[in-house]
Amino acid sequence: MEKQRKTIALTGGWTWGHAVPLLSLYNYLKESQKEWELEYEYNFLWVGGIDSIEEEIALKNKIPFYDISAGKIRRYFDFRNFYEPLKNLTGLFEGLYYIWKYKIDIVFSKWGYVSLPLCIAAWIMRKTIYIHESDTVTGLANKIISKFATKVFYTFPNDKTCIWEELPEGKTHKYIHSWPIVNPELIDYLDSLKVTENAKLTVMVIAGSQGSTTIFNALLKALPDLQDMEFHIILGEKNMRFRPDFKKFPNTIVHDFVTQKRLGKILKNIDIAITRGSSAIWELYFFGIHSIIVPLKATGGNHQHHNAIYFNEKFGSDILDEDENLNLELFRLLQKYKHLRKSGLNIDGFFDGLKKIEKEMEL
Repeated sequence: MEKQRKTIALTGGWTWGHAVPLLSLYNYLKESQKEWELEYEYNFLWVGGIDSIEEEIALKNKIPFYDISAGKIRRYFDFRNFYEPLKNLTGLFEGLYYIWKYKIDIVFSKWGYVSLPLCIAAWIMRKTIYIHESDTVTGLANKIISKFATKVFYTFPNDKTCIWEELPEGKTHKYIHSWPIVNPELIDYLDSLKVTENAKLTVMVIAGSQGSTTIFNALLKALPDLQDMEFHIILGEKNMRFRPDFKKFPNTIVHDFVTQKRLGKILKNIDIAITRGSSAIWELYFFGIHSIIVPLKATGGNHQHHNAIYFNEKFGSDILDEDENLNLELFRLLQKYKHLRKSGLNIDGFFDGLKKIEKEMEL
């Protein structure tokens, strides 16, 4: 008997930290289709912003991509609030068209205002909607979508997920603590999971593109007094101007950009990381890396700060204020941890998030 076909539309993105998990989910579900005899065969497509990070990722991985109009809704006064949200109305009609033309059955939204029009269109057409929230503080788009979503997955536990009453047989809770979505490619290409102790403290700086200038400038001031350590600096495409400055130091290895396959090989050999409070801190945790977190303040709901607090309380991560003598505080902490070496990787729960989501999606 020929399998029935269902189409899953991935939507969201805007940053690498939110687009890559959608790719991870896609890869994981595609592998599951090969492994298990499923009643349905699933097709995938991706709906996002034009000339965006998500478009780049989708096209590189040969996932059909369709752009949609969307306008950011700002939580503060801005003249753009008078006209940008109108783009969502155009996007709503585009979303309705995509759902009809491509016979979309399920929408999986990761994050970002670009996901709002398609999810509203899916609700109007009574399609199944899943969303995943990466941070401790829910973004505005996800707050809106969660009102009518079929199920809402959270990386961090919260009041909505801490509900223990039993439901009737066949029923499950709408709000689910699923843990993070982590890309399997990070460990797929490792030759071994065994960690070799570094001769010197090996530090990674992975600050992303948004607001990373502050961290890079602070580190450049501290580096002359940190010659007894080794550094991996991941610049990203928007920070190439820092390359000549970091290359002056013999104990730094500068990466313009790294793929997920390459990133896993680097993370395996890192003892400590200087990072923002984005979802990347979970990748560091799974690779047994101690985090020094410098939350970016200009984020919705100050979510990076709240993410950092969770990691401080749960895993002992350090938190630094970017406005309080950051170069001196970085120097102080790195000297404190000079003899720290990772003991191993925390891979046991690496796939828990993907497994939980797959189970709850009832595919």
